[in-house]
Amino acid sequence: MLHLLESALALEKYRNYRRAAEHLRVSQPTLTRAIQELERQFSVTLFDRSRRGVIPTAFGALVLESARRVALDIDDLKRDIALLKGLDVGELHLGIGAIVAQTWMPDAVAGLLVSHPHLRVRIVTQDWWDLVPALRERRIDIGIGELDSVLEEPDIVVNPLPHRPLRFYCRAGHPLARAKSLTVQQIGEYALVSPKLPKRAGEFLAGTNAIGEIAVNDLYFEPQIECQTLDGCLRIVRSCDAIGIAPLAKLEQVPEEDGITLVPFQAPWLRTNYGMLSLRNRTLTPAAAAFCGRVEACERLYHERQARIPGGVRKKRNAR
Repeated sequence: MLHLLESALALEKYRNYRRAAEHLRVSQPTLTRAIQELERQFSVTLFDRSRRGVIPTAFGALVLESARRVALDIDDLKRDIALLKGLDVGELHLGIGAIVAQTWMPDAVAGLLVSHPHLRVRIVTQDWWDLVPALRERRIDIGIGELDSVLEEPDIVVNPLPHRPLRFYCRAGHPLARAKSLTVQQIGEYALVSPKLPKRAGEFLAGTNAIGEIAVNDLYFEPQIECQTLDGCLRIVRSCDAIGIAPLAKLEQVPEEDGITLVPFQAPWLRTNYGMLSLRNRTLTPAAAAFCGRVEACERLYHERQARIPGGVRKKRNAR
C-alpha cells in the first residue's frame, strides 16, 4: 500500500504520468498500474485527465491528504529508529533567516561537524514567517529567525537568543552622517535597502516618506529596495544616498576604508529578536540537539569577538 500512496503523491506533484514515473524511477506503465490498483482498492476514480494535466478528483484529494500524513509518519518512524539505534549520521536540515545566515551560523555548523563529521547538513535561507510551516511539514529540523510571528504557536518550541543592536548605516559623505542627532522622520526621507524587516520595525518606520511600507499581507515591512545580502546592500549604499540597516556586530566587520559609517540614531526597538525553533512532539536527533547546544555559545562568542575588532565602522564613527 505504501508504494501505491507514494505513486499517487508523485502524480499529484508532477500532474503528468511521464514526469512522475521518472521521479519514481519506474516505467510509465508501472505507475499507471499502481494508480489503477489504488483506485481498485478504494473503488473510486482518484485522478482525471484534463488540458492542465492530471488532476485529483474529490476522492483523490481525500486519499492524498491521508497519504501525506502517512509519509510524514514514516519519516518520523525512520528517525526514531535511527535514534534508538544510536546512529549519529544522517541529515540535518536547517532553516535560517537571511541576516543570521551571514553572521555566526558558519561557526555553529563548523563546530557541529567536528563532533559529527559524517553528517550531511542542508542550510536553507528562509523567510522567518515560513519557518513554522517548514517545521510542520518536516522540511527542516531546526529554524532560526525572528520570533515576532511564532510566540503563540503551541506546537513549536521557542528558545530565544539574546537581543542584539541593529543600526542604520550610510556612505561616509551622506547628509545624515554629519548630523548630531536624528528622528525617524528625518531618516525616512531616504530610501532603505535591506532584507524584509519584522512588522514591529515597520510600526515605527511606516509613514516615513521613502523608507518603505508594511506589506499587504501584514506579515513584514517591505523596504523600498529589497536586497538579501549585506554585501549587496553595502554596494548600493556606498554608491548613492540610500541607507541600510544591519546588526551592529556585522557592521563592525566592514573595513574603515569601505567608506561606510553609522547613522547617529539609536532606539530600544532597533534590535534583533531571534530564537531557535523546533517541533514540540518531534524528537531531536543527536546531531540536531548538539547543534542547538552550540548555537548559543557561537552566537555569544561571535558578538564578543566583533566588539574587540579595531578599525570597524563603530570605531571610526566614535573617532569623529
